[in-house]
Amino acid sequence: MNINKKFFYDNGYLIVKNFYDKKIIYQIKKDIYEISLEIYKKFNQNFSPKKFRADNFDEIVLKAKKENIKEVTSAVYDACKKIRGFYKLMGDRRLHNIAEELMGSKRLGILPGGFGMRIDYPNDKYWKARLHQDYTSQLGSPNGIVFYTSLGNTTKKKGAVVLYTKSHTKGVFKTKKDLVSVKKKKSYDPYTIQISKNELKKYKIKHLVLKETDLALFNFMLLHKSGTNTSNKIRWSMVHRMFDFSHDQAISQNYIGGLMEGNIFNKNKHFKY
Repeated sequence: MNINKKFFYDNGYLIVKNFYDKKIIYQIKKDIYEISLEIYKKFNQNFSPKKFRADNFDEIVLKAKKENIKEVTSAVYDACKKIRGFYKLMGDRRLHNIAEELMGSKRLGILPGGFGMRIDYPNDKYWKARLHQDYTSQLGSPNGIVFYTSLGNTTKKKGAVVLYTKSHTKGVFKTKKDLVSVKKKKSYDPYTIQISKNELKKYKIKHLVLKETDLALFNFMLLHKSGTNTSNKIRWSMVHRMFDFSHDQAISQNYIGGLMEGNIFNKNKHFKY
């Protein structure tokens, strides 16, 4: 598969159009619908669902969210990464070929704490991802790539991810704690990037608007954040991350993962800015 390596290296991201088979995406949606239904029935046995369609697969999750049944929404979130179709996407040989070519290595790994489904609900601010780089939260290796697939077409209105192009060339940005936002329940993330508004303005913004069969990938060092979902639909995103085992920094860190494994970037002597 021909990919624009220069564009990726220069800008820090790449979009491969129509990469995935619609049948795999359809099956993932159907699995989510059926899982959601089984979980929701425990709370409302009289519920009569609409017949499954690809465009209504998440109506039960939205219903549970509006009814504030957190047991349903959290269970669906946890179940999503166990769906076989997700592993088919991750195991696609073409994707691994792209990763090997862009990272210049065949000794690649997948971060177990770094894959799953993002479920961005309408007008939700608490779970909205703040400006960040994946390396400082995921670790593994500085030579890493985020693979991002939309489950349904994304638009700016649905909160398409905001990329700051070329920001990966600056390396690791320092972070600071923001426990005030966490205590006030304004965000789940206690870390923020230390960068001024003027410096951030230097980077051109790219909204990650995708069709559901598109594959997007971006450098571990690229600054990005969630957009604001002002629609009445969920923005579903399947995400996984690959890293280079052969990178010197990965070797010195013993290939450890990040926050999901209890490792905080700026609290370990082996981690470098």
